[in-house]
Amino acid sequence: MKTKDGLTIKSIAGEQVLIMQGKFGLDMTKLIAFNETSVYLWNELCGKDFTVEDVAKLLINRYDVEQTVAEADARAWVERLLACKAIV
Repeated sequence: MKTKDGLTIKSIAGEQVLIMQGKFGLDMTKLIAFNETSVYLWNELCGKDFTVEDVAKLLINRYDVEQTVAEADARAWVERLLACKAIV
């Protein structure tokens, strides 16, 4: 998988949200709010090919979390971003 081109994280009204930039325009009905962990993952993976396992490794390296929990959280994060078409 890879993050979709033209997407960036911006701070809007105190929230970190993923938005489209440039010629793609901005659809305010489809903003994706990110928590601190999502911002970390996005920034680490932006522009790189990655797998669910790569996401889980990042979680394990940064947080005190069991591998099974990290894998489940990584899977959930990837599935949400795939559903929003933020990663391909």
